Amino acid sequence: MSKISVIPQVRDNFKIDSLVNRPQNIGTINEEEAKKLDAKLHTFSYGSCQGGLKLNIYWAVNNEDRVVDCKIIPYGESELVAVASIAGLVTKNKTPQEILNLKEKGIEYFLRENPNNSALPDSLKFLTNITIDALYKCANSYLKEVDNDEIVDISTGTTKNFIKDSIKRFNITTLKELIKYTRAGAYDKSCQYEGAGEKRSNYYLDDLLKETLNEIEQEKKGNTTLSDKPFKQMETKEKRIAIEAVIDKHIRHMLIMDGGDMEILDIKTNGENTDIYIRYLGACNGCASASTGTLFAIEGILKQKLDGDIRVVPL
Repeated sequence: MSKISVIPQVRDNFKIDSLVNRPQNIGTINEEEAKKLDAKLHTFSYGSCQGGLKLNIYWAVNNEDRVVDCKIIPYGESELVAVASIAGLVTKNKTPQEILNLKEKGIEYFLRENPNNSALPDSLKFLTNITIDALYKCANSYLKEVDNDEIVDISTGTTKNFIKDSIKRFNITTLKELIKYTRAGAYDKSCQYEGAGEKRSNYYLDDLLKETLNEIEQEKKGNTTLSDKPFKQMETKEKRIAIEAVIDKHIRHMLIMDGGDMEILDIKTNGENTDIYIRYLGACNGCASASTGTLFAIEGILKQKLDGDIRVVPL
């Protein structure tokens, strides 16, 4: 299977078309190149050519555990070249722990030509989802986390945890949606539900969907649900949940599109004010607008969505 399609294609998204024809962060890093960057080489292989999609990831990681360079070799649809280009970009200058906080939505937003339109057609939405999973697994392999994930669809190598994460990530409620976002069961229908064919794994997609939807309902009944109390009346834990929800929905993708991110360090009540102490990550750390335009935008959205007396303090 070729890495990059040689057949000219006409796409609605010029940004993706441009990255397919002029890819970025595509290639390899060897030991000597990593050494020149005062870094060590970490490599990871995700998926398989037989399964129709594979990503070979190369990181040069410095002594502070930051990925100073990232290259990826993609095998699959030509659009995967564009997705891998952005994945390489958002990975740079992050630690593996910070990479585990990246969101699929950030990569997808980065690829959008129009902020209101999806970057990819329905038939290719799995590309950004699988790529973020590859970055997570690469980060975990660097951190030497044991991967006990079990394969559900042998034909694509799709795993149980990836399927469950995808259901939560995209609010999937039907088997058709699950197949669209994961490719699981697209070629081997035997793993879709009992009776669909000869059983080849320990799980069926339909069972995992029902199990995960039940877990989501139970989580909603727990303490991590959004409080319906006015923001000022919330406990600190409730405020954090509300703030994180607004950041995930309205703010984080904008930062990731610029190669950065943010995290909440502390929340303190000072009289009528709620002070939110944050730290910028990636490209946002040290950016000139981090203390001006970007900060004002973050604070303005939180004021509008939660409370007018919120103050955001970068550290």
